[in-house]
Amino acid sequence: MNAEGRTGPLMVPVGTPRRVFVIALVLGGAGLAIGSLLGHPAVGGLFLVGLFLGALNNVMTVRSILKHTEAGEPDRKKFAMASLRRLGYISLIAVVFVIAFRPEGIAVLAGLAVFHMLAALATSLPALKEFRKA
Repeated sequence: MNAEGRTGPLMVPVGTPRRVFVIALVLGGAGLAIGSLLGHPAVGGLFLVGLFLGALNNVMTVRSILKHTEAGEPDRKKFAMASLRRLGYISLIAVVFVIAFRPEGIAVLAGLAVFHMLAALATSLPALKEFRKA
């Protein structure tokens, strides 16, 4: 559920559970520590940047969903365009980091991928549990 207690049309909570953000922060700290111990602190820092970009995308996605569903039936075309724009911006920022910090910059993409995997697992596991009950 979101902050106001509303749910989507299928009664599915909007957003990612806070524990995903905590896990991402812990993984980012671990990545930074391991990278530093191995003599590559930039890799750990860039991994943390990727996790941050994933979290930013997630928060912006939830805000977009709430904004587009607030007035009732959402305009799918506007929502799709907003999603494409948001993903374009996040991707552009990630690519800038990848190019600017070559070859360590690839860690930004790894951080993005890890965050999105965590978010997907956190949102799909409760749904799978509900399907088992039915």
